[in-house]
This record gives sequence, C-alpha cells and structure tokens, in this order.
Amino acid sequence: MSRLGEGGMGVVFRAHDVRLERDVALKLLPDHFADDPDRLSRFQREAHLLASLNHPNIAQI
Repeated sequence: MSRLGEGGMGVVFRAHDVRLERDVALKLLPDHFADDPDRLSRFQREAHLLASLNHPNIAQI
C-alpha cells in the first residue's frame, strides 16, 4: 500500500484488491469516528455517491 492523501474524513491509500485483481483506493477513518453516528453516516453517504459515478477518469468503487 502507498499513501495517496489525507483529509478531514481519514487517510486514503492505494492498495491492490486480490479478488478483483485491480488497484483500489482504501480510505481509513480515524478510530474516534467509530463512536460518532453522524460521521459514520456521512462516510456511508460519500461511499454511495462515489459508487454511483461513472466516468472513464474516475476510479470505480
């Protein structure tokens, strides 16, 4: 894994999914987010939104 960046919602790494046999972006949330329902909800909304995008220049989720 290699670190790609960091933001308010966590750290993003480049990783390789062995089942899908492709590179993926892996976001790790800070530990204290696990106890914050609002932040977990925001993360889930972000994941659903990003998964719905379809463009050749946007990585798939």
